[in-house]
Amino acid sequence: MAMTSAKGTYKVSEETRSRLIHAAGELFALRGAEAVTVREIADKADAVPNAVRYHFGDKAGLVSAVEDFALTPWRDGKLQNYCTHNDGLYATRDGCRQMIADAIDIFYAHLMPEGQPMWVGMFLLRAVLTSQWLGKEHEEIARQSMECFCRIFRKVTENDDHLSAVCWAMAIMSPGMIFASSMLDYTTMSKSGGVNHTFLRRLQATVTRNALLALGLDGNRS
Repeated sequence: MAMTSAKGTYKVSEETRSRLIHAAGELFALRGAEAVTVREIADKADAVPNAVRYHFGDKAGLVSAVEDFALTPWRDGKLQNYCTHNDGLYATRDGCRQMIADAIDIFYAHLMPEGQPMWVGMFLLRAVLTSQWLGKEHEEIARQSMECFCRIFRKVTENDDHLSAVCWAMAIMSPGMIFASSMLDYTTMSKSGGVNHTFLRRLQATVTRNALLALGLDGNRS
């Protein structure tokens, strides 16, 4: 199907659909979905305004498509599966350390997988903070990640205090989420052409060390 506009002949394609999702995702991440117009999205994607309606029905449909794209790496359930099926690790001190380090590694790998657009982290966090266009799946994935770390805390410490578990989990998750969604880092990375993975690895190492220290698992004590 083709449409004619000031931009010339426009051919509907999956490439156009993808450009609209990425253009909208970047604008939503920076300013919020409510502040962005369909025309701005189409202009950024080098498409005609009617393309949004054709591919997504309306702006709300485009928001849903952007969220669907952003959540793709999290759908593998790897973090939850690892935490659920490795209870044997809790039998030893070294096993507890491995459980914590591996869970953090999985979580941080999902934050910024190789090739992921830099706007994704900021988009997801903005959705969580505003709750204005947070889908049920997004909410469930965030809940599952938190519950996984809380479960580790309870199993390692044998302490059922929920607030203590949440505090420990937040100390693990928050630094990576802030880095992945920082507007300053986003604009800097956009200019440099990529994520500073060296910094991300150092951040993860610091988070892991602090998580172990908080539960008395630092060092080689038996």
